[in-house]
Amino acid sequence: MKSVYGILLLILLSAYAQATHLRGGEILASHISVQSYNIKVKLYLDTQNGEAAANVLSSVTICMGDGSVKDASRISLTPLTKNVSVAEYQTSHTYPAYGIYQISTALENRSGQILNLPDAEHTSQFLWTVIDTQLSNSTPVLPPLEFEAGARQVFSIDLKPAVTDNDSITVRVARISKPSPGTCGVRMLDHSYLFPNEISAKGTFKVDAAQKKLVWTAPEVLGNYLIAMVVNEWRDGLRISESYREGMVTVIDKPGETVEIPPYESSEYGGAITSTPNVSSSEISMAIQAYPVPTENFVTVKAYSKQRAIIRLELIDMNGRILGKIASKAPEIAIQEEFDMRNLVPGVYLIRASNDKDSVTQKVLR
Repeated sequence: MKSVYGILLLILLSAYAQATHLRGGEILASHISVQSYNIKVKLYLDTQNGEAAANVLSSVTICMGDGSVKDASRISLTPLTKNVSVAEYQTSHTYPAYGIYQISTALENRSGQILNLPDAEHTSQFLWTVIDTQLSNSTPVLPPLEFEAGARQVFSIDLKPAVTDNDSITVRVARISKPSPGTCGVRMLDHSYLFPNEISAKGTFKVDAAQKKLVWTAPEVLGNYLIAMVVNEWRDGLRISESYREGMVTVIDKPGETVEIPPYESSEYGGAITSTPNVSSSEISMAIQAYPVPTENFVTVKAYSKQRAIIRLELIDMNGRILGKIASKAPEIAIQEEFDMRNLVPGVYLIRASNDKDSVTQKVLR
């Protein structure tokens, strides 16, 4: 009978783990001495809907970047808001030699129903930090993330370091990371991810360097969104660490002053789309970006549709011949794809993006 009860207990614990609601996280590295570091993983957990899961998540597995894998035990679980608690997991590690190392952890069972990440609950939350052990350094400690935004209100996250030193930092918004295959994967961009302002194709989502804040002006569609940022630390003009932070923001109707939502700007490339008239115009429903121009290898194409639609991309030569076609599998607001230009003769080509209503083109050079 003991074995039966043991199996039942494992099943229950597994069910709790599967119910874990991960709302974000980050990894911090603190220098101890020579090549030794204290490694801390901070996870933001939805303890309102996943309290049982949070209670049994007592350790996480960390890849140290030198082939070593360690389990970090939880040292604290602290309420942050009425819905979110921050769990901290800690271990230490001594590196065998000076070098640049990626510290990472991959966690399953991310919260689902995220508007800007299809199939979110079946993707790993992949956290990473890169350190250079040739220099004595600890990664920056930033204020906690924010997890709730008001519709048509300005949402912001403070980026002023909570622990300061003589190094400087820069922060940029980023696509979410995913691991390459394997036990200790390297970081990759998840191109199924959309920046929050791409869901409504309105507003801005960017870092305000002067205010030292990440600012979203302004959420419009209610629901859950993933945000991510990369923090770079600099010393004497050299980058000495790079850290990834991820969090889930829930947009709700809440009291407070609302703002006029500005025209869409690209979070990834900066500035408004200029290859076509303003995408917010009632006469225009498509916009396109293609880069780099000129190119010798691949050209990346990002197309935006004002309304969700099947988006089609075509690579066309100056004789009107279609050399390549790509289409979204489902109605989308934005897609990003690549065309291989390596086997084409040097010259001018067109990239055409279209939905059921409009088409727009941009010239590219090979």
